[in-house]
Order: sequence, then C-alpha cells, then structure tokens
Amino acid sequence: MDKVSYSFVKKEDSIVFRSKVQAFNLDHVTDKDIRSFYLQFSQYAAFDTGLLPLDGTGLLCIRKAGEYTQVSYQYKPGSYYVNWGTYEKDPEAKKYLLAQPYRVVIIDFKSNNLLGARTFYTTTPVTHPDVQLYHVNLPNINCRGYRGNGVGWICLYHNTDWSGLTFNERLALALERCSGSEAYNDNNMSETDGPRFYRDMYQNDGSFSYMWNPSVWQDKTSKEGHEWTLSAPWIPVVVEGVDQQGAHSTSSKAVPLTFSMALTGTYKSYYTDKMPLKPINALQRNGESIISDITNYFVQSYNHSSTQYVGKDIMEDSKKFRSSRKEVDQGQLFEEPEEDEDNDNDDHDHEEESPF
Repeated sequence: MDKVSYSFVKKEDSIVFRSKVQAFNLDHVTDKDIRSFYLQFSQYAAFDTGLLPLDGTGLLCIRKAGEYTQVSYQYKPGSYYVNWGTYEKDPEAKKYLLAQPYRVVIIDFKSNNLLGARTFYTTTPVTHPDVQLYHVNLPNINCRGYRGNGVGWICLYHNTDWSGLTFNERLALALERCSGSEAYNDNNMSETDGPRFYRDMYQNDGSFSYMWNPSVWQDKTSKEGHEWTLSAPWIPVVVEGVDQQGAHSTSSKAVPLTFSMALTGTYKSYYTDKMPLKPINALQRNGESIISDITNYFVQSYNHSSTQYVGKDIMEDSKKFRSSRKEVDQGQLFEEPEEDEDNDNDDHDHEEESPF
C-alpha cells in the first residue's frame, strides 16, 4: 500500500510544499510552488466579514469555509420588474412592475457553483443581526416547507457550470437569477408558492389581494409608489428553531426567524445539500465535525497546485469573461431537472422543480 506524507521544505531561497509517496521501497517526491499552493488553499480558508455597513442596495456579508461560500445581499425598497409566468416555460410570461420593501437574498455556493438561494423581506435595513425576516409573496419560494430545504428557498435549476468564473462574476450571475429575470412559475405546488401562502393566511380577504394578485399589486404600485411596503402587513417568518428552519411553523414554541439565525443555523440549500450545517457555522460552534475536512483541504490544495507558478489576475479574468459573454436567450435558462439522489419520481417532481 502506498504511503503519502506532506511537508513544507525550505529549498534555496523559498519554501515548497512537498509530497513523498513510498511505493515498492522507493520514494517519489513532488514539490509544488508555495505561491500556487497558497492561492489554492486560500480558496478553502475560513472567512467571515460580519455584518457590513450598508445604506441601500449591496453586500451585507460574505462567509466561507472549505468548499462552501455564503453571501448575503440586500435590495433597497423600490419598484422592480418581475417576470411572472402562468406555467412552467411559459413563452408569454408577463412582466410586472411591483413595489417591494427591503429584500434580502442569501446565496450559497459550493465548489464555486450555485448550490441554492433563499430570499426574505424586511421592513428596515439590515443594520443589526436580529432584524426580523418576512415571507416573500412570489411563486416558487418555500414557505410551508419543501423536502427539507430552508424556508425562503428559491426553486432554481442547476443548469450552468460557473466553477471557472471569478467570484464577482458568479455573484453577479446568481443575483441575476434571483432578481425575477427568470419567469416565476405561478402553477407550482403550494409548498413553494408565496402568493397562495399569503392568500390562505389572510383567508382570501379581498382587501389584501395586492399581496397575492400581481395585477392588483402592480396597480397599487402605480398609484402609491413603494413607500407603503415599509408598513404593509407582511407575514413574519416563524420557525421551530435556529436548526429547524425548513418551514413556517404555527407551533406555540416557534420563534421568529432573524437575519442572524438564517445565516448561522442549520438549513439545506438544495435537495442534495449534504452539509446543512455549513462549514463556517460548524467551525464557529466547536469545529469537531470538520477536522477531517480541514485535513482534506490541504490535500486538495496540494493536488491543484502547480510546480511552476504563472500568476493569477482576477481583473484580467473578469475582463475576458465580460468581453466574451453574449446575450443569453431566455429559453436557454431552462432544462429538464436533474434526477434526485433518492430516485424519487413522483408525478409532481417535474412541476415542483421548475425554475422562476
């Protein structure tokens, strides 16, 4: 059996990261450039900005460890265009101009690809970790609970490989997909349906129909602007606890979901998410559960490092991507949903997994 050892070795005027493989009584030595290893390992490093100072639209925080990165972004109150389809892949999806309060998007990346995203309303800017979150009244948003995914989860396809892109480009694309540019499917299951959640919670009271009828909502926006959204009767998100935030709860023991809880709690970002307790959260609790992962980060970083360093220019990479990017036909954003790991092929899978 081969035996592999890793070590930092001083060589001439620098340090190399060396692997030594013992096989058939022979040592096979490979040295990796320390600069290349440093850049590779930095991708796995733990990093938490905390709550950033923000006035209006922009980044609230970036938190990462290992292969997982969590980004939170805030949109200021305003009137925003949203594409609203009657059914999946509706070619005649209608664009509505809809007033919204502060909207928070929490995006999770894994291995530099989109893992999942959640979205919430707030009536005040997120200047404190304990700001209350409210349900979003748009289709394809998990309100009642959907196959273990976190409350507020947005139903998005994994249809594009972003792993070769720089962080800024991945974030821009993710925000674009969460913005309503993809048509919301208004013929989805009740679990992922914000408008009917609001309709049912308000017992179909017509005086609140602007909460679930996009035409009425648009008319109210046209007449009153967006200021009314800061005092509108949005429904607070209430969950079982910080580590049980998969659905709205009506239990007497349920607690309001805050911004901090949404970030630091246990939640699934997608059906196949195998890390409900994200590494940065595990590390900030006690870290015992990810010791073996940290060891693997060193190995993976070594494997992806080069023996000769050639440099890395993020700005140049971003410039090349933006220069080469072409307008994407809306129809290309859709494709058949991937098969679940548990091979669950019930009649509703195709409908439930539709994108916006």
